Amino acid sequence: MTDEVFGHILYGDDIGWEGAFPLEFGGSWHNVSLLVQVDEDEGTDITDAQKHALLCFDDKWDSIEPLLVDALIQYYNNEEKYSYGPENEEEAALWWPDINTYEELVNAVTPETIVIPPEPLMDEGRKVFLLFDRTWGGEDLDDNGIGVCFIDEQIAEIGYKNIAF
Repeated sequence: MTDEVFGHILYGDDIGWEGAFPLEFGGSWHNVSLLVQVDEDEGTDITDAQKHALLCFDDKWDSIEPLLVDALIQYYNNEEKYSYGPENEEEAALWWPDINTYEELVNAVTPETIVIPPEPLMDEGRKVFLLFDRTWGGEDLDDNGIGVCFIDEQIAEIGYKNIAF
């Protein structure tokens, strides 16, 4: 189906509606995956609250992005860096590069997916998750990446991607 907010989306069993969404990050455009989750007990319809969440997020993206970059740099340096991996100092340096600037961060992460949860999970406000692939920490066999939860276009939580599921 084609939705006026989400564009061309297809329904995937047990997942929700899937599509793509253009997002400028770090000066480059990315065609990120879009997942609009549904509460199957409530049916498979997309709600106005879900549409409103994405519209507000997109509308405020220019002011969100610089705050997000700073928050991701802090998260990397305070939570992730050296939290696991090789104990050998030289190997650890390859796993954990220095990331302290905008340029270093945008070269280390790539926006991958926007997740809009079902309306019953939006009791705190407009909720949107933005998931990233990342280059640090060795090969990511478990697809841990980074997940950022926004509530009313404010960063509420940063963790692994699974915070969106």
